[in-house]
Amino acid sequence: MKFNTKRVISGFLAALTIATSAIQPLPVLAADNGSEKPPSYESVKDLLDADEVVTAKDLEIEMGASFDIEKDFSNIEIPDSKKVKVTFEEAMNDQNESFVTDHEDTYKAVYYVEPQTTKHPTYQINRKIIVKDTRDKSVSSTEVSQSETQTENQSDSGGGDEESAEDGEADSENQAAVDKETEVSTEDTESENLTDQEFDELIEASETQDTVDEESGLSLSDVLLQAGEQGIDLTAMEEGETVTFTAESDAIALFSARASQNVSITRGSWYRYADYGLGSYLTAPYYVKFGNISATAYCVQPSKTGPDDGTYTVTKLSDGKTLAKVCYYGTKASGDEGFFAEKHPDFSTGKRFIITHLAAAYANGSSDAFSGANATGKSLAMELYNYCVNQPEIPDVAMSFSNANVKAYMDGNGQRTQEVTFNADKLQTITFKLPSGVKLHNVTTGKTSAAGASVDICGGTKFYLSAPITQAEDVNAVFSTTMKGSITKDYSAYKITTGGSTQDMAFVFGEGVDSEAYANFSAEWVKMATVEIEKKDDASGKNLAGAVYGIYKDAACTQLITEMPATDSKGASSVTIEKTQDVVYLKEITAPKNYVLNTSAVNVTLKIGSTTTKTVTDKEQLAELTVYKEGEMLTGATVTDDGVAFQYSKQKLKGATYNVYAYENIYAGDGSLVYGKGALVKENLTTGDAGSATLKKLHLGKYEVVETGAPKNYVNTGESKVVTLSYAGQNAETVFDSVTFTNARQKAKVSVEKVDTDTRNPLSGGKYAIFASSDIKDMNGNVIVKKDTKIETATTGNDGSATFTADLPINYGYYVKEVQAPDNYFRNSNDVYAFQFDYTNEKEAEVAFSHTFANERVDAEIQLIKVDKETGKTQGDAKLSGAVYGLYAREDIMHPDGATGVLYKAGTQVAVMETDEEGKASVQGLYLGKYYIKEISPSEGYLLDETEYDLDMSFEGDLVKTVKKTATSKEQVIKQPFQVIKAANNGKTDADLLKGAGFTAYLESSLKVNADGSYDYTSATPVALTVDGKTEMFTDAKGYACSIALPYGTYVVRETTTPHNYTPVEDFKVTISENHPNEPQIWRVLLDKEFEAKLKIIKADDETKQSVLLANTEFKIYDLDREKYVEQVTTYPVTKVHKSYFTDASGYLILPNNLKIGHYRIEEVTAPDGYTINQNYAEIQVDSNTAYRTDSVSNDVIIEAVYENHPVKGELTIQKDGEVLKGFGEDFEYEKESLKGAQFNVYASEDIYTPDHQKAEDGKRNVIYAKDTLVATVTTDENGKAVIEDLPLGKYRVEEVKAPYGFALNTSVKEVNFAYAGQDVPVVKETVSFTDERQKVSLRVEKQDAETGNVVGGAVFGIYNAESIVVDGKVIVKADTLLQKMTSDENGQAVCTLDLPLGKYYVKELEAPAGFVSSDEVLDFDASYQGQDVKVITLKSIKKNEPTIVSVTKSDITTGVELDGAYLTVLDKDNNVIDQWTSVKDEPHVIKYLVAGETYTLRETFAPYGYLKTTDVTFTVSDTAEVQPVEMKDEVPTGLLIINKKGEFLDSVTLVSKIKGIVEHIFNYITGNLTEVTFDVFAEEDIKAADGVSEDYYKAGDKVATIVTDENGIASLENLPLGKYYVKEVKTAHGYVLDEEIRHIDLTYRDQDTPVVTFNEEWQNHRQRVEVSVLKKEKGSDRVLEGGVFGLFAAEDIVSFSGEVLIEKDEIIELKTTDAEGKIDFIADLPQDAKYYVKEMYAPDGFVNSEEVQEFTAEYAGDSEKAIQFAFTFEDEPTTVEITKTALTTGKEIPGCKLKVTDENDHVVDEWTSTEEAHVIKELVVGKKYTLTETKPADGFVTAESIEFTIENTADVQKVEMKDDVTKVEISKQDISGKELPGAKLSIIDANGKVVESWTSTEEAHYIEMLPVGKYTLREESAPEGFQIAEEVEFEVLDTGKVQHVVMVDEVVPETPHTTEKTDAPKTGDETNLALWLFMLGLGVCGISAAVAVRVRRKKNK
Repeated sequence: MKFNTKRVISGFLAALTIATSAIQPLPVLAADNGSEKPPSYESVKDLLDADEVVTAKDLEIEMGASFDIEKDFSNIEIPDSKKVKVTFEEAMNDQNESFVTDHEDTYKAVYYVEPQTTKHPTYQINRKIIVKDTRDKSVSSTEVSQSETQTENQSDSGGGDEESAEDGEADSENQAAVDKETEVSTEDTESENLTDQEFDELIEASETQDTVDEESGLSLSDVLLQAGEQGIDLTAMEEGETVTFTAESDAIALFSARASQNVSITRGSWYRYADYGLGSYLTAPYYVKFGNISATAYCVQPSKTGPDDGTYTVTKLSDGKTLAKVCYYGTKASGDEGFFAEKHPDFSTGKRFIITHLAAAYANGSSDAFSGANATGKSLAMELYNYCVNQPEIPDVAMSFSNANVKAYMDGNGQRTQEVTFNADKLQTITFKLPSGVKLHNVTTGKTSAAGASVDICGGTKFYLSAPITQAEDVNAVFSTTMKGSITKDYSAYKITTGGSTQDMAFVFGEGVDSEAYANFSAEWVKMATVEIEKKDDASGKNLAGAVYGIYKDAACTQLITEMPATDSKGASSVTIEKTQDVVYLKEITAPKNYVLNTSAVNVTLKIGSTTTKTVTDKEQLAELTVYKEGEMLTGATVTDDGVAFQYSKQKLKGATYNVYAYENIYAGDGSLVYGKGALVKENLTTGDAGSATLKKLHLGKYEVVETGAPKNYVNTGESKVVTLSYAGQNAETVFDSVTFTNARQKAKVSVEKVDTDTRNPLSGGKYAIFASSDIKDMNGNVIVKKDTKIETATTGNDGSATFTADLPINYGYYVKEVQAPDNYFRNSNDVYAFQFDYTNEKEAEVAFSHTFANERVDAEIQLIKVDKETGKTQGDAKLSGAVYGLYAREDIMHPDGATGVLYKAGTQVAVMETDEEGKASVQGLYLGKYYIKEISPSEGYLLDETEYDLDMSFEGDLVKTVKKTATSKEQVIKQPFQVIKAANNGKTDADLLKGAGFTAYLESSLKVNADGSYDYTSATPVALTVDGKTEMFTDAKGYACSIALPYGTYVVRETTTPHNYTPVEDFKVTISENHPNEPQIWRVLLDKEFEAKLKIIKADDETKQSVLLANTEFKIYDLDREKYVEQVTTYPVTKVHKSYFTDASGYLILPNNLKIGHYRIEEVTAPDGYTINQNYAEIQVDSNTAYRTDSVSNDVIIEAVYENHPVKGELTIQKDGEVLKGFGEDFEYEKESLKGAQFNVYASEDIYTPDHQKAEDGKRNVIYAKDTLVATVTTDENGKAVIEDLPLGKYRVEEVKAPYGFALNTSVKEVNFAYAGQDVPVVKETVSFTDERQKVSLRVEKQDAETGNVVGGAVFGIYNAESIVVDGKVIVKADTLLQKMTSDENGQAVCTLDLPLGKYYVKELEAPAGFVSSDEVLDFDASYQGQDVKVITLKSIKKNEPTIVSVTKSDITTGVELDGAYLTVLDKDNNVIDQWTSVKDEPHVIKYLVAGETYTLRETFAPYGYLKTTDVTFTVSDTAEVQPVEMKDEVPTGLLIINKKGEFLDSVTLVSKIKGIVEHIFNYITGNLTEVTFDVFAEEDIKAADGVSEDYYKAGDKVATIVTDENGIASLENLPLGKYYVKEVKTAHGYVLDEEIRHIDLTYRDQDTPVVTFNEEWQNHRQRVEVSVLKKEKGSDRVLEGGVFGLFAAEDIVSFSGEVLIEKDEIIELKTTDAEGKIDFIADLPQDAKYYVKEMYAPDGFVNSEEVQEFTAEYAGDSEKAIQFAFTFEDEPTTVEITKTALTTGKEIPGCKLKVTDENDHVVDEWTSTEEAHVIKELVVGKKYTLTETKPADGFVTAESIEFTIENTADVQKVEMKDDVTKVEISKQDISGKELPGAKLSIIDANGKVVESWTSTEEAHYIEMLPVGKYTLREESAPEGFQIAEEVEFEVLDTGKVQHVVMVDEVVPETPHTTEKTDAPKTGDETNLALWLFMLGLGVCGISAAVAVRVRRKKNK
């Protein structure tokens, strides 16, 4: 046998062993909460929408797999997760067991499906989930499984107790498999098995055995532990083997020898489950013997093997464990009556043991608890388990009484004890044996015993005893007894943990406990006598109720015996007391209400069994009421450059009159009526010089004081106040109370209105000042403001009004005048408004004075001067007059009144100016703004000046009426040279060119005309024609001469030098009208031949003037003379008719043929890529006078025409915005706005080329901007915009280079691409947006110890703005405003958490840290703008504080001499020891770092020899760095005032309801202590010194002290001289309302042995409530909205006073819906100092839910406010739907369509007929579907299909587009073979006989679109030659977009005989033959065309 430490405990001595077999989970059933389950899908499927139907398919999963059945919805088809919510409900098998995957099984899973968007019913669906074992299974495991299954089936069918032969066979088969797994051999044990009877007897014996040896004191647990310590391995024991060892006991008394016992342990034989029909496993018992103990335990071997050698742990289980309960209640340890006696009394002991064993295994949580057990065993074990766990805890032997020694008291006519509880387990019982006369009242059961009976009670019973009054005399004064409990054993459960693959075990046994088996109890009885009093009014003699008297032992009434009941309505009271002395003393403790306490004592002689009666009296308490009148009077003024601040202070006012009425019935103290309700008590009570009036000897009650007359200059509102003259307590003879009325001064409201003189619209920005018309004096007659002093300046706002805020003194005159006009307005200095402010009457609170001022706007005047660019004067025939210029707005020109708006949009023409003879023009009366001048049309002879002349007509101050500016335009005159060729007209084929011919030119306008009509050249001056300035030019050898460029005009050219033998040509004119200074006019050659020329069109860029090198620009030429387009024919390579002409890649075209003399127009059809089409058609004259050139190769005469196009440009808009300060609430509030002054650079992101495709010398295209070239630098304007125009197409990037002031630079780069959008889009517009971040401010202060330099936490700082913070000219935060409090943390850092704007700030210390003195030092912080590269300005400063210093001295109270040897202690308010020391004479004790403002206690622990120990001294540390002395002296009797201040604290939250539209939480509050409540204590009477000689301590009314409650809600005041005081609360705790009730404190002398007279009461304050309301409106209107659902949410966790989170952040607190007035008042009783937000959950129908959130913090509003109110306004925008009806082909709007919109219920929402504008519908419901239906299309269009659309939750316009296709008809004209037949003239006639369309058929079918739906007739007007006219074809155009085909067939004309005449070839003049040839030519052309058509058709057919 092996011995290992503690191993013996393993698997041993278990009354019940935990079987670790495979455990089946306990079935979990859904709790029945009373709610009905949803119906099945089949029963509600007809009520569901298609997308609400969820289907579930069966699912197969692998055994042991991880599968989250609650969340994994595999194989469940959910159409739309937004429409339905699917939740898992349960998954159970056939045995009603919950889903697991550790074994094969089939479960039915149930799911609930809840529709989310409709009110359709919730339903349930189900599916099968099959758990399958997919692993390979061994034969042995299969056999075991089959065997177990067979056993279970047989057991279930045959019953658990039947042991048939079949069962035996099955069990035998199972056992074979089990033995293999458990490694337990039964072959060795079968012969030694116990019989059933023997085994049952052993178990029964073990259940009643003792487990503690009386002799040694050894318990079974001791034996087990020591067996383990001695290394005994019990699991290695064989059957019948015995182990013996020695166990020692510690039960012997201390210092005695340790007792020891020999212990033997024997293992019994195995026991089979199968023998009881419970399964296939087996177990064995163990026997333990030592001393007088013989115990039996049992071991069960489950599926695991027994423990191996090793060290194991034994743990005692607590009684509450389920395992311990099963061990206890599963055996007879709990008593004979139990589970088996109740449920299965017929079960044998062995069967009971097995069942208990299985239940214990399950309780242990073993995964294989039921291994080896069949279904019967498992079912019975679970039945036992459920029974045990629902039983009480395992009983304990211990017992006691809540009070074992009680004393009786009087109860009616008898006496009784207090209630006593028998503290013991409820199974523990004791027996009371009562003495004669005594009864036991069982409070728990409600039963009462008979007197003197014996009574049994059990643990937990509450009871009391009663007896007659004479019990002490009749029987005994004391009842005493000792009782023994019924339970003598303490049962404990133990668990052995083995670990690994071996089994754990458990056992239970009872240990005898003799020392706790008895309980003692005693009751003492009393003797009684009766005292009675009668209480009366001392004046009327009426009986008084409510008086309370005390009965005392001594004459001084210091030793209270009892307090009598309050006197009743008859003034009577009596009490029965125990007689302990003959004479007692009667003294009043509480006087009746409204009476003064009678302090006299009355002697009373007691008689047992008799009543002694006394009569006592009291005086009534009366009151005095004082009425005070206050009002403000002028006491001074502060005069600065900015104005005057008048100073008023409250003063007492004389002459106010009042009437006093009884507010209720006023009764005397004895109940008699003095005044009826409303009775006049005093009339015309008038305040005197002191401003007060007093009414005396009033009875207590409520009175109403009504003001009937106000003093002069003050307003009487008829105010009334109710004063309650309340009982002041029994110690006050008179009640003093007062009421104060404050009258407001009559005030003046002065306002001005500013309007535009013309528009009368209000103007903002006008500044007005109010001045004093005379000297102003204060109440004492001193001049405080001199005449004409400026009092205040006010600026008009957006509404044009301004109201002065100065609080003007009454009875003075004032005047108002304008000191600065609004921007862009002329100051009105002539209008001055004067008024006199005099008192009117007492009912008018405010006298209004108002005046309207009007201003004229400042206008502008612009002058233009036009000059010649070259000479400064005109040239040729050019003129300066007649040039037309346009004046344009460079920016939006706004009307200065701010209301009229934009007068001229940017780029709009404002005016037209035409120059005069001097070239001047002007325009007046303009509005201020930025303009530019650009020439529209030049004057005669000058080129158009395309320069834009900018003029900034900005405001120059309010004293300048007209802003004037001038612009000069320098213009270029038109110039061009002319050229001539001189040839001999000599009949030669090649004419001779003549050299030396001279020509002279004259300006025709300078020539005089002779009488004969000829020009006079004699006085004329010729013009220079050559470069050297000569006036005659000569031809060269080639007959060529060319002039210099001549200015615009008509010149007469004369041949002034003629070659020899030649005559001059006639004078000819040269007209210079085009500007070609470097390109001469076309040659002038004298030819007789008719002039004709080819036309060359050059496509040019109107900017570069270069050819556009792009092919295929299309032109047409229109002959204006012949009124048709020019068509030209070319014959090579094929004959072709040209109707349009196209440029080549060189950018030009030349017509193939000459044009005849005439007038032509060039029309551009398509523009080249990158250009806009030029529809300003060019006209040319083909004439010899038109400049031309002769081609050097072809000799063609060519007239060139340049046709320019403008390239498409890009326009870039840069938008800049950022956060701008707007307001200040809890923090600074910012809004995003446009930013002015941001500078941007625009760069080319790629090479930007000229659009003309011209190339440089290097062959590369001309670049406008190379990549990365800076293109432009722009700065945003007032609207945050910067616009760059005329950008060439291409890609650019935008970078911010300079941020606006106050902002950090945005370093992001944005790309933009300007791409060609077609010839009809001249400008491509793109926009980029940039947002800049504000420069933030980070500010912190570090707190340090001035002595050590260490950082200090707990300092409170305030941050202030050093200057006013202004937004849009309005001060939002005045200078020196406390912005935030900051507290330094443990690192000494105090950080400002506000989002501060830039500016200057300073920090002051508000509260010093604990132990330090506050400092007045101010820390300045400059948070000015630090440039665009700084994102956050970080500011930090250090603040140092000195520590507090307290010097403590101990002295004699009389002599003041310091004392030596006193042991002293200083305590804080929480009684923590701060310092301890022994006093030394003449050496004060110094303490540092005490908290300023805190109160400390100086306590004397040991007094010096010869002195009395004095009372504690409390002292408050002042906020000073000076040494603070504290002195302790011997004391006299003093008073102690203690106030316990209470308030409500948040404790919990209850959810009342939670449905859509209503969610309510109730906040529950409990009462707790209030800290930091401040009280002022006053003397109510003169407080006298005790010796009667010394000076009084306080006079009546003196303020004695201010006290503050600590963290426990206690405010105390010690060492008060005795006397009467009253207390006023002056400051309450944060979050509470001030309690204004005055309370009276009686601290009068009591007796010589009472060193401290204490007043201690509990008072409670009301919490400040939080009220939240919502108003719902339509945005932009006053319309309120019903039906908006709003939620009140927690913006942060809401915690209880104990720190528990009650409502989590973002959890809804309350949900409500707006009513018909658009309002919601939330009712939740919200706690303060928490953040909340109100959020719109659902918008009203037809409106967009912006999901706006308005957050607020419920900050404390001060102690005078009962509630904090928050009112929020939410505005919603309606939904807007824009419906367009467009053509499918063009995308343009189609007018004339009839449309309608219907909702989901087919109700028509809107009907209309489409126009050229989109149709808008508002207030369609978000989330609902609508259908757009076309009821009738427009003519030519097809009815479109209906469109269904859903309204989105957005305020943006939601666009719905319906497109219509056109009708399409293809008409085919065919011959009888079905081929297309050209040449037929056809027409379509509608139903009204109108010809819709006519055409001539071709070889293709005729295609027609947009024929209106209807019936038509196809008519052939003429048939092709050889064919007959066909009959009309009627057809109908249907409502469809498909092509509809119509066919008309012609038949051939029948042939007739004819002859052919022979005709000669045509000759000149032979018209007949010419016609024939033309006809033949036509046939040839047709033949060629037919051939081409056939070829094309063949190509198509291939």
